[in-house]
Formats: sequence, structure tokens, C-alpha cells
Amino acid sequence: MPKKQKKKINAKGVFEKHIAPKMIGKDSDETIAIFCTLDRNYFYDVATKYALKERQISSLVGFKDEFFVLTLIGQIIKELKLEDVYYTKKVTANRNSGLLARKVRHNGKDILLTLGGDCVIFKKRDDRPVMILECKEYIDMIRLKEVIGESRLIKDEIIGSANLLREVSFCIFAEVLELTEEWGTLLKQSDLRHRIDEIFIVRNGKRKDKNNKPVKATLIEFKNFIIRFLQNGQ
Repeated sequence: MPKKQKKKINAKGVFEKHIAPKMIGKDSDETIAIFCTLDRNYFYDVATKYALKERQISSLVGFKDEFFVLTLIGQIIKELKLEDVYYTKKVTANRNSGLLARKVRHNGKDILLTLGGDCVIFKKRDDRPVMILECKEYIDMIRLKEVIGESRLIKDEIIGSANLLREVSFCIFAEVLELTEEWGTLLKQSDLRHRIDEIFIVRNGKRKDKNNKPVKATLIEFKNFIIRFLQNGQ
């Protein structure tokens, strides 16, 4: 009798089965409270238990922020009784799908260019995106330049293209800030962020500080920001 093939363990499967169900509270406040108990060691312990490799561990850590943001905003929409107005989902872009970002003329034809987003808030009435949230494990100088570039792709007027996302808000939800104190101050106190509407840094310290848990005050600030955005945009 042929041997039963062993099911391959991957980060997505481990996250969906063993972590995601435990991250959902009965309401947005409880979901925040649960998230505040989860330091990086928790995810490393789960990854070790299921023998995930180093690259998969990074994926596991990344899934939690996307899942938290999508879950929390979904709960906020429900609590505000705005389910008929908004919905959220993750959007993956490729040549044939994604958020319609730019219209360009190429080889005599109009071509639509697309972008994705870790969590996108849409208006239900016309399926129009109104906010794109990107989740980052950390922001260092390389990723800072990346997210500034993303804000330009979303919001700037670029010669040779028509901007289809001009009115969309663009925000960053990041685990930690890995900039020098001087760069970090400049990011907070200047227009260095270009046209990023808000940046939320949810843990103190650096990636190496694995015992540091998300700061509740920051998550409440994030929740209140989303509430105001949804209420003002009805």
C-alpha cells in the first residue's frame, strides 16, 4: 500500500489554523486587547513548534498585521452600522486585476495600470477604493524610500498618465521604526513622508526587541483615526 504523502506545512496554513482564530475578539476593543498581548516571541514559538524555516517565520509575522488590520476595520464598520456603506479586502495586483491606478497610452491603445494593497477600504455603492493601508514589518531607510515611492504612484500627477486614485487616502501600519533618532524626528515633523496620510508605528524599540508588545495607546489612536475617516466619508 503506498505511503500517505505528508502534508507540507507552510506559514499561511499555520497562521490560519493556529493563530488567526485566537486573534479575533468579540468586538474591536477586545481584538485590540488580544493584539497587545502578542510579542514577536509568541510568533517565533509557534513557528518553532511547527518547524517553519527562517523565511517562513517572516511571512508568519507579516500575516498577523494584515489580519489584525482587516479584522479590526471590519469590526469597526459593523459597530458603526456602516456595513451597507463600506467593505474591506486585501487586493493583489497583476496585469489583469487590482486597483485601477493609472491610465496610459501605449502602442496606440489606452492601458490601465493596477496596484495592490494589504487592506483596502471600498465604498459599497460603486466599489470605489477610498483608503489603501500597507502593513510593514519595519520601516528602515530602504522601506521609507519604498513607501514614499508608493505614495507617489498613488497620488502624484505623473506625466504621460491619468491618475485614477487621486482622492484615495494612503496609510502605513508598521511594527517598528528602524531609523536613526534624527531621521525619525524628521519623518514626524516635516513633509518627508511626501503624501502618506498617516504612519502608525505600533511597537517601541527595534525588531530585535522581541519582548516588546504593541502599544495599546497607538492602536486606540489607529482605531479612532479609522472611525473618523469612515464617519466623515459616508
